[in-house]
Amino acid sequence: MATRGGITDGLLTGLAGAATITAALAAMGKAKGDTTAWDPFNAISHMIFGDRAAGVEGFSPRETLSGLGLNIGSLGVWGGLYERLAGKVEFPASLGAGAAASALIWLLDYKILPERLRPGFEKRLGGRSVAATYVLLALVLGLSPLWKKRGEDDAGG
Repeated sequence: MATRGGITDGLLTGLAGAATITAALAAMGKAKGDTTAWDPFNAISHMIFGDRAAGVEGFSPRETLSGLGLNIGSLGVWGGLYERLAGKVEFPASLGAGAAASALIWLLDYKILPERLRPGFEKRLGGRSVAATYVLLALVLGLSPLWKKRGEDDAGG
């Protein structure tokens, strides 16, 4: 059974992952030139609305908010699962654990799950952005012991 600290750690790691990846996807969408910051999230909503959603441009309440919710929710789950399975790995070994976890998540997302359940942002951003996204996720997961240690130091632990 998860401890209160374990649940908090999972929430913090999930939140850090969601914030980092959401900001990165928006920045990559805006920087690409032929997309907006919202387009990657519209593409993620293909899981709910089908492939047509990937072509929706700009902010669209239905596609954008659904895509944001799916993105944030999935990263929250991955962060919580990572903390449950590898949360005790100390820094700097955690960098390897984070890289392995991110590689496994990529494998599930792009090689095991059916296309309907793939993230979808690759439809708007391309392969380099996919690689950058999973590298960022590896870093967030791998650096998670640093903010957990900080929280322990602040609490006197």
